[in-house]
Amino acid sequence: MARFIPKGLIMDEYINLVHKLMEPAGKMEEKLNGFTYREEQLRFANAVAEAFRDENFLAAEAGTGVGKTYAYLLPSLIWAKQNQEKIVISTKTKALQQQIVDRDLPELEKVVGYKLKYAEAKGRDNYLCWNKYQTILGGRRRLELGETDFIEAILSWAESTRSGDRKELPLNQELMKHWAIVAADRNNCQREMCKYRDKCFRLKMIKNMSAANLIVTNHALLLSDAVVDNSILPEFHHLIIDEAHTFVKESFDRLAHRFTLQETSNLLQILYTKDRRSKKGYLFHLRSTYPNLGPFLDEIVPLVENAIKLTNKLFNSISNGLKYRDDFNFSHILSPGERELAWFADTLDIYRQDWNPAMDLLSAKLRELIEELEGEPEGADLQGISSAMQEINDIAFTIMAEEIHCDSNITWLEYVKGKVMAICSSEVDSSNLLDRQLYQNLKTLIMVSATLAIEESFDNFIARSGLQSYAREGRLVTILEESPFDYQKQACMYVVRDMPDPASGTFNREVNSVLANIFANQGGRTMVLFTSRKHLQDSASELRPYCEERGLKLLVQHEDGEFGTLMEEFVARDNSILMGVETFWEGIDLKGEVLKCLVIVKLPFRSPSDPYCSAWDRYYKLQSKNSFQYFMLPDAAIRFKQGVGRLIRSETDRGAVVVLDTRLINRKYGDVFKNSIPIKNLISLTRPELGLHLEEWR
Repeated sequence: MARFIPKGLIMDEYINLVHKLMEPAGKMEEKLNGFTYREEQLRFANAVAEAFRDENFLAAEAGTGVGKTYAYLLPSLIWAKQNQEKIVISTKTKALQQQIVDRDLPELEKVVGYKLKYAEAKGRDNYLCWNKYQTILGGRRRLELGETDFIEAILSWAESTRSGDRKELPLNQELMKHWAIVAADRNNCQREMCKYRDKCFRLKMIKNMSAANLIVTNHALLLSDAVVDNSILPEFHHLIIDEAHTFVKESFDRLAHRFTLQETSNLLQILYTKDRRSKKGYLFHLRSTYPNLGPFLDEIVPLVENAIKLTNKLFNSISNGLKYRDDFNFSHILSPGERELAWFADTLDIYRQDWNPAMDLLSAKLRELIEELEGEPEGADLQGISSAMQEINDIAFTIMAEEIHCDSNITWLEYVKGKVMAICSSEVDSSNLLDRQLYQNLKTLIMVSATLAIEESFDNFIARSGLQSYAREGRLVTILEESPFDYQKQACMYVVRDMPDPASGTFNREVNSVLANIFANQGGRTMVLFTSRKHLQDSASELRPYCEERGLKLLVQHEDGEFGTLMEEFVARDNSILMGVETFWEGIDLKGEVLKCLVIVKLPFRSPSDPYCSAWDRYYKLQSKNSFQYFMLPDAAIRFKQGVGRLIRSETDRGAVVVLDTRLINRKYGDVFKNSIPIKNLISLTRPELGLHLEEWR
């Protein structure tokens, strides 16, 4: 007869096992090269284990150097193994996702002493589509310049790969820009009708997830799964969200509806397009393959041409109504007043009276054509195109007929070179959807980042993540483990107090002057973080000749290569200076002597024209709250904390942060920034004094 073991005893053994593996002289130290026991890591790991045991939610900040990834992975994989329950781990960046799958989990297998069942889940465009690949090999798709070289380069890999994942391809950027011609995509997916279903790498990924205890994915796919009623990932009740400081913003971006000129036009042109020399498209292929369908196709071709014309007319109507210069590449938030203007009414008329009826008629005719092709492979191809077209039609209706008039949504226009390329809409507050589609299905939720707390408080994160009800119930636990690094000895922050205010017309010129002096004094190993792409470009243009004269290698985001290339060059050259925006504020891990000086040009407040910023501004105004206090300031403080965190990445790193924005010391809200970062050595000085102080950190 089986011996009954009380559940409480089993749970205690689980907590004890996690503790035992991570304690001093435990299995982690024994099996993993370079592993160092840290009290902070052990406390965090115990908190994760307790969250699983108690079916709680946990919001955790683990400072740089705590070792947060191992601290949540070890309790997770033990829980998954012992209880045979699925755990999903979600990251913002593919780099961390790959690190977990390719390095961390194989290392932890050595610690626990058994093989783990884990799978990596990515978006479909990461995988080779066998149908598209065979279409090209069979000569049924004409290749453009450069595409032939790409196909030749992947032939051997395509025939031997077991995963079909593009990450396996060691090709340069010039070749990989053609990946889309073989990538799986929803527009061309034949789904159940595909004759290559047994070779479908995306279906293999889904099958692997079904068999796995641990699934490692990214925020984009996790949120896509939530939107489509959890039909991508298998059922799960335990979720870990790493890089959780990005999750609210990612939720806003991913849950928004986007009606784009390019996607709509491209899909229609898959069906039919013509230029001066030739006619192309799937309908043209059908005419040559099925001559008997000629009369049918003669009806559909003009409908496609009309839909393309009306799509351009619709977007041009907005571009002409809200004109910007040809160099405008930003978003425009549609205001209530603009919805009362004549151009807006004209645009809605084009949508209601012309575009929408034209798309409905085209869709109806395509369905008739699909019926004519029943049982033929072309019918399956056409079904995929038709489904994608219906999806675009549905999104356009949601935006143009519903959300564009709703006060609980914001609508914005995305411009490229002064022309509207997308009409977008999102709920002002997405937390209800997250709660309904995600949180309510979970027993355990762990949200972790190196930067969640503001002045040691999680209140703002909890509120904007939609977790207040769980906090009130006592089901949400918080833990803050500070970095083990000795910032008092390892770093100092200098604020240049004689800089003009950032709003001053002379600020940018003075920034260039200070940067030139820093570059000359440091001789390299310096990174400069900007908040504006235009400011970055203007400064780079001004400083590049100066750097070249002095033998310094200036590496500028968006100008001197892709992210990976820039990082490789920066690490390889002691005389390098790296300048960037956006992604360079986080996710860069440069240990050792590589980075000695970090310059922050401005406090990273978001532009009011940013749709994400506008949404939260409206959200707090509807509650009669100050949006600067509740959103702009906390959001900027977290981003500042992320930026500062690029400097010290190990116990032996040393370096200086230079801030050129005097608001840090002149405005009362500067205390929020200062109180949220681990560097407490702060010195206010003048420009002439800066060089001498930086000498200490070279």
